[in-house]
Amino acid sequence: MTTIGNVNILTQREVTIYNFTLDAEAVMSLCKVERFGADPNGVNRRYDDRHALEIAAAMLDPNMLWPEPILGDLTGTWTHDSEDRKLCTESGYISIDDGQHRWAALSVLNPVERAKLQFTVQATMGLSFEQRLRVFRAQSNRKAIDPRLDMAQRHRLGDWKNPVDSEAYELVLKLSADITSPLRGMILLNEQEKRPYEGKHRPVGINSKGLHSTLRSVLGGSSPLSALSSQERARVVQDMIRLAAAVWPQEWSSDDHALTTARGINAILMLIVSSPNFRGAIGDNFSQESLERGLSLAKSFKWAAAGLRNISAREIVNRLDQSIGRTKRQMAKAA
Repeated sequence: MTTIGNVNILTQREVTIYNFTLDAEAVMSLCKVERFGADPNGVNRRYDDRHALEIAAAMLDPNMLWPEPILGDLTGTWTHDSEDRKLCTESGYISIDDGQHRWAALSVLNPVERAKLQFTVQATMGLSFEQRLRVFRAQSNRKAIDPRLDMAQRHRLGDWKNPVDSEAYELVLKLSADITSPLRGMILLNEQEKRPYEGKHRPVGINSKGLHSTLRSVLGGSSPLSALSSQERARVVQDMIRLAAAVWPQEWSSDDHALTTARGINAILMLIVSSPNFRGAIGDNFSQESLERGLSLAKSFKWAAAGLRNISAREIVNRLDQSIGRTKRQMAKAA
């Protein structure tokens, strides 16, 4: 006989929900994961081993708490004693509706590590499969954390997956706040901040999430800048943006051009890692003079918004690369 004590109940829409606490060993032994399409009683999604391993690592973090309950249904024969506040079963189990990766993560830990963990469980008893499926699908109504809020919170906690992510966000903040940055005040850092439009429906502002993603590529291990110090990498990024404003001054100050849109800025920075002709022009010399020489080869590039309105930053990089290549060939013929 299995007994669960200290059970509290609440009722919603005439459905009883049982609330109790289980230690990690009890979660492993009493709970069972059943998946939609694979088990008659299953509502769960596909299992993600990587996600379970990430949770297991987080369970070892002394700063982490797990207040969210495991959700499920008391399947099989269970009895509830309201006076003693107990649930009892001979062979029943808890079919997990939400919490399968926490359950799987526990199997990665050893008994000593598991002994430190307890979990709140909220379970229905004999709820219909259709109703459980509706409850499971209600998870899609949860509002995800805004990507910009996620980055700001990671920055506050120092909770980045690798040093490049942290370095990239520090540079985003610098580009947004530095009085010498051409992007000062243009980068959208706050959550749920809408990008307004002006002029010919030109979006205003640089999304910090997209800029951060670009900077991760420009600063990362596969970038030619990886051999430089972090200070030099930041300097190269800032120089690229300053030089773009200097090489294309009319386009920079006009709302009729795509240069200062998110796609334009990301394309300029991605020349460092994705433009063979730009790299061929500057070699391994990332001085300001060398960068200016490389960008100037694309001076004739047409930044007209009408011509770039529906293409990606990657395609803009390709067109910039082609423009640099044409200029180099023309200069070679003239010589």
